[in-house]
Amino acid sequence: MMNERVGLLTQAAAPTTAESALAARLGLPLVLPAELQPGNPEFYLCIDVDGLSLHCQEQNGMRGVTVNFDNHTLDRRAKDALRQQNLIKAIGLKKHVIPRVLDCTAGLGSDAFLLARAGCEVTLLERNAIVHALLEDGMQRAVHGSPQTGEAVSRMRLLFADFANYAANLDSFDVVYLDPMYPLRHKSAKSKKSMYLLQRLLDEADEDEEVLTLALQRASSRVVIKRAKQSPNYGNRQPDISFKGSSSRFDVYLAC
Repeated sequence: MMNERVGLLTQAAAPTTAESALAARLGLPLVLPAELQPGNPEFYLCIDVDGLSLHCQEQNGMRGVTVNFDNHTLDRRAKDALRQQNLIKAIGLKKHVIPRVLDCTAGLGSDAFLLARAGCEVTLLERNAIVHALLEDGMQRAVHGSPQTGEAVSRMRLLFADFANYAANLDSFDVVYLDPMYPLRHKSAKSKKSMYLLQRLLDEADEDEEVLTLALQRASSRVVIKRAKQSPNYGNRQPDISFKGSSSRFDVYLAC
């Protein structure tokens, strides 16, 4: 089970209130640094001045993964002709058309944040409790970041839910966005550490044609699916439109 692979690192025998509350909420054991053993637990969460972070013991000594929306990379992407980027084109955002978006697979929230920076109201779903906690922590800290970041995050609403099980409880959205988890590729460990850790943590791949069917039922305009540039179509269904970049593409399925 997931909780047997993850612990919450505490620096003292008497954990802080925040550490105790998070451990109880996630059902995680509290672990002292001296109790860490190679691979046991495989991952651990840590709360410090920079927020909540996820670490993998295999990568001991490297910085953990933290959700930080107030960072240079995201800010540069948001300022670099944002409305001309393929993600924004794919969801159909135009001068007088700002769609409401449902992000069914929020992950660490970067794409949802860029959509929010572009002006969209975004509802994020995340079904994994560990990833949800990281994202929730990042959104809470972002409120106190730069004005642009705080404004964007104010347009983001996070839910702890699995889209396949929760779809019936959702209203219709203009756009439903999917960024499925791909199978683990070890060569990505250095270039995309955060994605590598998520792939290791989740150890799963989402490729369910029923999810696309559900998404089309909840989208009044379109469903957008992010894919690796050379990967096959999701569920072998041909998209109506595709926006291709150097390493990824956004396939668009128009709602009937």
